[in-house]
Amino acid sequence: MHPFHHSILSAAFLLVISPAILASSSEQPLARNLTGISQPLSAPADSSPGVSYSQEVPLWPEDSQVVRDGIKALAHEEWSITHPSFLLYSPQVNSARSAILVFPGGGFKALAIGPKSTLGFLGADVCKWLTDSGITCILVKYRVPNTGCNWNSKTKRHETPEIPMALQDAQRAISMVRYNANEYGIDPNRIGVMGFSAGGGLAVLASTAFNERAYGPIDAIDLVSSRPDFAIPIYPGHLTMEHKNKTPKEIAAQELNTDIVISKEIPPTLLIHAKDDPVDPAYYSEVYERELKKADVNVELIVYESGGHAFGVKKQGKATDQWTADALQWLKKIKIL
Repeated sequence: MHPFHHSILSAAFLLVISPAILASSSEQPLARNLTGISQPLSAPADSSPGVSYSQEVPLWPEDSQVVRDGIKALAHEEWSITHPSFLLYSPQVNSARSAILVFPGGGFKALAIGPKSTLGFLGADVCKWLTDSGITCILVKYRVPNTGCNWNSKTKRHETPEIPMALQDAQRAISMVRYNANEYGIDPNRIGVMGFSAGGGLAVLASTAFNERAYGPIDAIDLVSSRPDFAIPIYPGHLTMEHKNKTPKEIAAQELNTDIVISKEIPPTLLIHAKDDPVDPAYYSEVYERELKKADVNVELIVYESGGHAFGVKKQGKATDQWTADALQWLKKIKIL
């Protein structure tokens, strides 16, 4: 394995949305200031209606070494999130007692859950789809930037951080949701992960790296398994050896990133991709599917003819409009719904 060795804010609380298009996602990122909210914010008037989350839950104790290390490394970075948390969206009726942790994209540079995001502001649209289907949605605000494999535009190289803070947050979030499953009305054996773009890559890591934590356990939560019961990576990035700067690229493109540890214990996995994705090509998912099949893991890959990148849950008259219905069918097949 790779050596990954509250108060309520005032009405003046400010969101700053970057106008830039990120290298690994065409969604707009969420600004650094979104940590520490204890009550839902209203979505901007021009964003699509979704649902409201009931609470924001910090992932780590404020005085933990993990938080202190993150503040030291990230506090002065643009678009930084130093206090990771998750937003809890619960179904109002017909709960399936299942939960999905959603990891937004953003290239590990920012979180793409601003007003123009195809996931909805603060993930409200993807969470509305899930909660309407009876699934509890956990929108994970993991730490950024440069907390997972990312592209350095100055050196023109991919970089893997020494401390994988995004994976730390993902593992902690899964264990925390399972630890509090009864409180959230969830079956602890029906907890999955879903991620988009860089978040899709994080969903892959979270569903493969569960045998070894990327941090030292700090409390009872960390004694609970971080293995998800299923995974749905959507146009996932950072899956091949291109992201380790291996050459020639033609060979690297067909080799799985060595950060991803394949085992028979990997949970059932549904991969979603568009054939015409210009950012994270469909062969990323094809390479991962190939390796999962070799390990006899229950895996299904759906490649749609059109949809591009970062389609999220937004209907755009493309083939990928079908993916949400197909994902629900798959969840029924594996008896999550």
